Amino acid sequence: MTRRKRQTNSKKSIRSALSRLLLSQSFDTITISQLTKEAVINRGTFSLHYVDKQDMFRQMKTDLLKELEGLFATSTSEKANFLASLQYIQDNYDFIYALMQMDYNQFHHLMKNFTLRLLDQTPNAQKHIVRDFQVPYKYAIEIFTATIEAVLTKWLATGAKEDPIEIATVVLSVSDFTNWNQPVNE
Repeated sequence: MTRRKRQTNSKKSIRSALSRLLLSQSFDTITISQLTKEAVINRGTFSLHYVDKQDMFRQMKTDLLKELEGLFATSTSEKANFLASLQYIQDNYDFIYALMQMDYNQFHHLMKNFTLRLLDQTPNAQKHIVRDFQVPYKYAIEIFTATIEAVLTKWLATGAKEDPIEIATVVLSVSDFTNWNQPVNE
């Protein structure tokens, strides 16, 4: 097994271990010893990847956002990218749900930043949001991001059992951002 593959596997083991532990206790009470025991790795392996528990968590959140953002480079279709993102969320349910349970405020910012990055990559998004919601952009963007966050939070809170296509349909019923590549007539 190559070194890179071992590193990836140990990081996945640590993330899975953290997800399991967060379902039964708070992040603050989890020790690195508990994490390494749950992940079935030694302390040295943990230290190869992370300085401490806070560094681990920071890196995991950053990696999560990068992985989600990377999905938007796979297709020119916003709908396909959005569906891929929802599938990723469903596939990584344990970790994302644990994040949500750990600190809802952190989760809120994670979802809002994800949505804002999605919009940054979508041509004409600002004009479409203003047109769709009929309010100034600074309020329209809050409505849009809050709607997506509320739908995703509800989906996660109920086990992310619905198919990602069903969740995409719910979100798109509010504002069909998949058609935002088209210019807006002013």
